[in-house]
Amino acid sequence: MNPIRSNNSTILQVEELKKYFPVRRGLFQRISGWVKAVEDVSFQIEKGKTLGMVGESGCGKTTIARLILKLLDADEGRIIFNGQDLVPLSETEMKPLRQEIQIIFQDPYGSLNPRMTVGQSIAEGLKVAGVFPGQDQKNRLEQLLKMVGMSPVTMDRYPHEFSGGQRQRIGIVRTLSVEPALIICDEPVSALDVSIQAQIINLLKDLQDELDLSYLFISHDLNVVGYLCSDVAVMYRGHMMEYAPVDEIFDRPLHPYTQLLLSAAPNATADEKYMMILDEKEMPQSLTESAGCSFRQKCPLNEPRCRGTEHEFIKAGENHFVRCCKVAENGEAIL
Repeated sequence: MNPIRSNNSTILQVEELKKYFPVRRGLFQRISGWVKAVEDVSFQIEKGKTLGMVGESGCGKTTIARLILKLLDADEGRIIFNGQDLVPLSETEMKPLRQEIQIIFQDPYGSLNPRMTVGQSIAEGLKVAGVFPGQDQKNRLEQLLKMVGMSPVTMDRYPHEFSGGQRQRIGIVRTLSVEPALIICDEPVSALDVSIQAQIINLLKDLQDELDLSYLFISHDLNVVGYLCSDVAVMYRGHMMEYAPVDEIFDRPLHPYTQLLLSAAPNATADEKYMMILDEKEMPQSLTESAGCSFRQKCPLNEPRCRGTEHEFIKAGENHFVRCCKVAENGEAIL
């Protein structure tokens, strides 16, 4: 069941998305189990807004990004972009929409071809999309480079001649070149120095205000998410554990996993009431989950009922959703 409903301002609506990967073993590579990379995930992004997606490595954040981009095919669910479901579309049908959904990669150097100049790398996307031909293409590149604080003369230089922050600015230019409506930011600042991170985050914020862009911002850094995002989705082992406006997540976290993430974030003013500690004896991760809460093996508040049937993603306040049976009882934070 998907409790999150779209409205007229919604640009992306994801409903009950699932993606499993087979585990093959033996001489004949027979399937011995399934990794549930994404399990029953639902969320929405409004036009001109940013949804932050947080969680530890391997929780399914990047898999969701690849499903939205149709680099992977979803097993179940719907991905509705501007009123059109992307899941059943073929590659030919998807091609016109790729111009409207773009991505900024984590590694700014690895995402650029070292044998191509900056101008050639950016122009390649314009040629594929069939936009801004001839002189208009050069004018477009110069305009975008100036927009991100770089000189147009850099078009004739190669990626190795730039710093990490400059390469990420080039990656942003390449993303913006085809005039997208939705940009997926897959940890775009994690490979950069802290001082450069602030510059790129402020640049993304300014570009959003200027161009009315919508972002899906994937990150480990809760402080960055708190600054840039309007809503936050907390992921754990393929499940969305909590979804709420950013102020609700930071001021009134309901799920134990969200509270643990906040307690682990560097913050000089952290509230001691959320200071929980995980059991050092970590339980092994199974390939095929049994029924119950996926976080129960590590949860400091674990009890027998957490091992029951799969817990629903329920409403625990206005625009606040959580997957926890304890919160479902009274909608209050677990302290």
